[in-house]
Amino acid sequence: MVLVAPRPSRFGVAWTAARLASRRVLRRKEGARDRELGEQLTGQLDQMKGLAMKLGQIVSYMDVPLPDSVQQQLARLQTGEHGLSPSQTRAALEDALGPDFEQHFEAFDMQPIAAASIGQVHRARFGGQAIALKLQYPGVADSFRKDLGAMRPIASLASLASAVDGPAIVQELGARLAEECDYLREAAFVRAFGRAFADEPQMNIPQVIAPLTTATTLATTWAAGEGFEDACQAPVELRTAYARTLVRFGYRSLLESCTVQADPHPGNFLFGPGPRVTFVDFGCVRGFDPELIGSLRAMIEAIDHGDRPAFRDSVMAVGMTPKPERIDFDHLFAMMEHLHRPLLQPRFRFSPDFVRQGLAYNGPTNPNVRHLSIPPPYIWIARLQWGLWSLLTRLRADLPLRDILDEVMRTPIASMPRHGQHAPRAH
Repeated sequence: MVLVAPRPSRFGVAWTAARLASRRVLRRKEGARDRELGEQLTGQLDQMKGLAMKLGQIVSYMDVPLPDSVQQQLARLQTGEHGLSPSQTRAALEDALGPDFEQHFEAFDMQPIAAASIGQVHRARFGGQAIALKLQYPGVADSFRKDLGAMRPIASLASLASAVDGPAIVQELGARLAEECDYLREAAFVRAFGRAFADEPQMNIPQVIAPLTTATTLATTWAAGEGFEDACQAPVELRTAYARTLVRFGYRSLLESCTVQADPHPGNFLFGPGPRVTFVDFGCVRGFDPELIGSLRAMIEAIDHGDRPAFRDSVMAVGMTPKPERIDFDHLFAMMEHLHRPLLQPRFRFSPDFVRQGLAYNGPTNPNVRHLSIPPPYIWIARLQWGLWSLLTRLRADLPLRDILDEVMRTPIASMPRHGQHAPRAH
């Protein structure tokens, strides 16, 4: 049998580039060549858009082994630089809002203020107020489908030596990406999260401008604030407030509302004025069955109390152990205790070593590596948790979070309604 390597997709190019960059810069000290490498990698991913840029965004805020100079270059992907040309922008706006689209606005800046993986953002005026209008790139949904198609055979091969259902993971990813390309769906979640967190004075969620919102355009009220890199340089009091708000938002969403904003990359947040955090992107949202969240709560309680039998029952209920007789539950307990440690200790200081140690638990020395399953919905929970811890590491957070967890765990579980109906949930 002759195995022919498939032509690499943009996702494959991005992943390979990130791995090669990581290996290459680890062998030597930082310098001009590192900055050049970061520029090249950032430029390639930024122009690729779609799934490749999403990978680059994750690399930009996760504590992967890249030097600070490369990490700083990749941070530009959080807002992007290369959007559509003016003629492409005009054509896309005409398709979405009609050939007379400019009559809807009192002012419209054709130069985007941000360009991300699925769309670009413009500043405009409507109804006497400043607004932000997100415009989807033409053809981005087809781009996702092609990249995911290239991933499916690779996922099938990767599943042969593990309990992970690779094709199911790819199908889950594809479903979420397809949803992310539907701006009407996102608008519904902007409203739903706005209602759910209306009682949180340090959280701001913009309001949807319905007349300008379509399947490929999303208009919201304008939100002022600084980017994440500026937030990382703020005084310690503000950094602490930002960190607590991010955790409170993430864990109230997960453990109370069974619905998470599952893409915690820094470009989705604005910081200030004062301690306020604005949440500006609800494209990647995942709802969960309350029974799954109940099992997750039970696992956290078992870890907190050191209850090994209850921990075993809870992880089996979550769906991580299809063949429990092959699982080293002591190692699994240590791995999950590490993940939840910031929430369970009276105070926790985040550091890059904490994130790297967490990643090491899933390395080749993990005795469960071939037997532990990842239920497709759980990938978004893990992404939320490790994404938050990576952000707090970049914020140099040293703070108590136990009170947030205790409050959330006392609150009954209730799914987040959307347009009077429950959001999509995972079983």
